[in-house]
Amino acid sequence: MVPSSAKKIALWAGASILLALAVREYLGYHFFYEYKEVRSSARSIEGSLSQLEKNLKRAVFFSKNPVFYKEMARLYLEMALAENEFGTEERRDFYLDAAKESLIELIRRNPIDAFAYFEMGKVYMLYNFPLLTYMDRGRFYLRKALEFKPADEFLNLNIIYIYLTQWDFLEHGEKSFILERLERMREANQNFIPQLRKSWRENFGNEDKLEQILKKYTENHSCI
Repeated sequence: MVPSSAKKIALWAGASILLALAVREYLGYHFFYEYKEVRSSARSIEGSLSQLEKNLKRAVFFSKNPVFYKEMARLYLEMALAENEFGTEERRDFYLDAAKESLIELIRRNPIDAFAYFEMGKVYMLYNFPLLTYMDRGRFYLRKALEFKPADEFLNLNIIYIYLTQWDFLEHGEKSFILERLERMREANQNFIPQLRKSWRENFGNEDKLEQILKKYTENHSCI
């Protein structure tokens, strides 16, 4: 049976749409791979930022792939960290705003990406640093990350550490949550607590505050 003219037009239109989508996705990855090539050969992110940013923006223009938004957020957050250490507060917050916008789009397209929430938590922790003005908002996103990936060791180690550094500001429910996570990770991996202690020493020079927290609030401290 020969398709009618209307069916032929519909089939042609459908094929054209699929082809256009495929071309856009191809172009998105084309510019994304150009970005990765420039990044791998760059002497510094700062020196190559213009080209890196241009390639990522082109990738996002052609394809709204969450991977591209994640990489864009990573780039802007790295620039914010560099500005925080060597630059100005204004430039730091400029890049934090850009990272936040990329993460908002990433979460909108992939609302169960735990690492997107982790990165958003870091953004809010860095705003107005070292005053930690938005630490409550930051912890909200960090906790969301663990809700989506509760067994991930990297997330647990970094998020538990951040919570413990802000112990005196935590509400009772937050303290209970983080101590429960600490106990679960200790049971799952005997090296977890030593890794936590190592991170604490590297940043504070000693474990006095950490010991104080564990002794006061953690049951069965002798096994920790």
